Amino acid sequence: MMPKKFIQQVLIKEIDEIHKDHPYIAFCIMAIGIEFLGKCLNKYDDWNKSGRSKNDFELAVNNLDSLEPYRNLLVTHKLWDSLRNGFAHSFVPKGTLTLSSDKEDPHLTKRSETIINLKCEDFYNDFKNACEEVVKMDTFISKKMNYPLLFMLPAVEN
Repeated sequence: MMPKKFIQQVLIKEIDEIHKDHPYIAFCIMAIGIEFLGKCLNKYDDWNKSGRSKNDFELAVNNLDSLEPYRNLLVTHKLWDSLRNGFAHSFVPKGTLTLSSDKEDPHLTKRSETIINLKCEDFYNDFKNACEEVVKMDTFISKKMNYPLLFMLPAVEN
């Protein structure tokens, strides 16, 4: 599967299905998905170049227009550490974030000077738009976007 197809199938379509019924799990996947979008934009041909998590996450937030509302949160609320690391390492966001969905607290509402709320439906819309930005791009710095990301094996008949 090519990277753009992966974005369309997994990051857009599958997370769309998940976020409606399982918003908490969707936050986890979107947090890691933002880092993936940054990997699409970086200059390295290796998807798994180590030591790049923060740089790739912030590359996506700082360069994709749909993620612009979160740029200041990189500093004020340590978004990479609070969201991505919180979920990737302990499956919970760190203390600068609260999460909501449906009719709960509004998106990007300050709960205090140090705590801000992310609402799943709004966060998903911004994430989806960021994914679509990457899919629409014609040129990338690295070559990896021109090569298969995943190889799917044919189904085995019983």
